Amino acid sequence: MSQDQRLPHFIIIGAMKSGTTSLYRYLAEHPEVDMSRDKETDFFVAEKTWGNGLSWYSDQWGTRPLIRGEASPNYTKSRDFAGVPARIAETCPDVRLIYIVRDPVKRAVSQFKHSFIIGDIDPDMADFTESHEYAHILDASLYARQLEAYLAHFPKEALLVLDFDDMVQDPQAVMDQITTHIGASARQIQDKGAQNDSAELSRVPAPILRFAQSPLGRRITALISREMRDKIRGLLAFGKSRKPPVFPADLLAKIQADLTEDTTRFREITGRSFSNWSV
Repeated sequence: MSQDQRLPHFIIIGAMKSGTTSLYRYLAEHPEVDMSRDKETDFFVAEKTWGNGLSWYSDQWGTRPLIRGEASPNYTKSRDFAGVPARIAETCPDVRLIYIVRDPVKRAVSQFKHSFIIGDIDPDMADFTESHEYAHILDASLYARQLEAYLAHFPKEALLVLDFDDMVQDPQAVMDQITTHIGASARQIQDKGAQNDSAELSRVPAPILRFAQSPLGRRITALISREMRDKIRGLLAFGKSRKPPVFPADLLAKIQADLTEDTTRFREITGRSFSNWSV
């Protein structure tokens, strides 16, 4: 790596729909921290921006000597995006990792609603449990599988595991854990509450969302600042809110059954009870 290339000191690796946006925004306000220009760079995902190269990744941060970080929940979706931990370890061997999780069933339901809003799920739900989207949603709640993939490349002390419920109840205590983990000074935060991107996205017309996710759309948004992107999204949220269907009871039961074994293993790995979880 050349001297002018900048790499992250810490990465929030997920999980999706578990508060990564809130953590990103809290940390972006810390005077000692420089968060990536794109909240989700997805750099270590081969199918996304890995091919852009280290120079592109380095340009996500400014030149000031700050603690650099990013947040990409796709880094804990090993079923569809394999090899991420190995790429991170090879590129940033000393990086600190933050994995925020929540009740795995509630997380899956939240992702289901998000996927419906952006048009990834067929409204008639026919054969949904046999679909790619079901497996994709389930995978992000298989926390032990994701954590084990990282522990094959990083020492346990490099990983900070957090519970979303703790952040909701006491965000200051959670942020104090994070600043200690990344080597930043403790800082009083202003509680923003849980950041719900899906509520706003549900009012953005679907064709605009599909364009934003396209390669061209991602290239265009990369040229716009974080603050301006938030303002533009707010201005585009003028449509009628799209409501996901009522979540079927039998589907909820299947998700619980499919997550039980992995969740038990996750408790064993972390040594935490997560007693408030539903599985």
